Amino acid sequence: MSTVRDRNVLDLVCVEGDKYVLIIIDDIEWDFATRVSHARMLQEKINDYSGYILSGQAEEARPGLRCVIRILAQYSYSQYCIDFLNRFKDYIKNNGDFCDLEWTHSEGETGFEDGFSDEYVFDPEKIYPRLRKNWAKNPAEEVSLMAMNEEEKYPDMPMMRVMDSFIICLVIDAGSVYSYLAYDKIPEGTDTRKLYDKAFENLNRDVQYRYEECEKEKGIFGILCGGNFEAESLCYDGMWKELADKFGDDLMIVAPTKDMVLFTKASDKKLCKNLMKMGTRIFEDNRKNTPFLLFCKDVFIFSRKDGQLHIHNKLSI
Repeated sequence: MSTVRDRNVLDLVCVEGDKYVLIIIDDIEWDFATRVSHARMLQEKINDYSGYILSGQAEEARPGLRCVIRILAQYSYSQYCIDFLNRFKDYIKNNGDFCDLEWTHSEGETGFEDGFSDEYVFDPEKIYPRLRKNWAKNPAEEVSLMAMNEEEKYPDMPMMRVMDSFIICLVIDAGSVYSYLAYDKIPEGTDTRKLYDKAFENLNRDVQYRYEECEKEKGIFGILCGGNFEAESLCYDGMWKELADKFGDDLMIVAPTKDMVLFTKASDKKLCKNLMKMGTRIFEDNRKNTPFLLFCKDVFIFSRKDGQLHIHNKLSI
């Protein structure tokens, strides 16, 4: 049986008196982390059903009957969902009133409540920093968080500029995903500057960085921490100082993807050349296959002399 995930197909249909009922099977749970994508999926499905009605196919199948789009949900609705459906219902009414829109939970389900609210709780202990490249042509005045010259829609959220062309945003651990923390999800009067401090405090508490030598590229090392916060290691000059002291050299660093930070000794020209080739290959592979992982093309140098990380002004991968 098809569900809300399946486009251009009717999940179920039935006739109830003078109504031709077109049923959408919604078997996805409403939660804060996925509610936007869930609503978009539901909107596309309702649009498919609306197209079926407006094209005359519904009238041809069941002449003279009033069309009803009914959403049969397996899980409790959240308030976000109800608000979304009410807006859609008003839209239909104000654009020809070509059908009715109804929603209900599936038979046999328990715990359904129309007023069920989103399970979002602002918890400072679950906030972390997210480092992003600012791809804008003039990063001092503009912000563009997409590498491929595409438009990325992101919420109105706190941003802090670092290293001239990078941005630190805030994310909150929403269970299955890390969601960007927008202003409308921060309690009124909260000092966002303190939130950044808290985010890094939480990162220090929960994430342990380590490094490991690449098997096929001896002399090149990768930063590891589980796949979620590797790129954020670029914010820790203290960590890079420890590594530079351990290796007895300045360090060259690349971060082609958000989960891959690679480094080697800056004085070894052969290793640096191999590092840049490796970073370029990884960046280009991800450009084609997993563009959401892209991080940056910059080459970083950690200087033991001043104890700081710098972006190389000539080199890039």
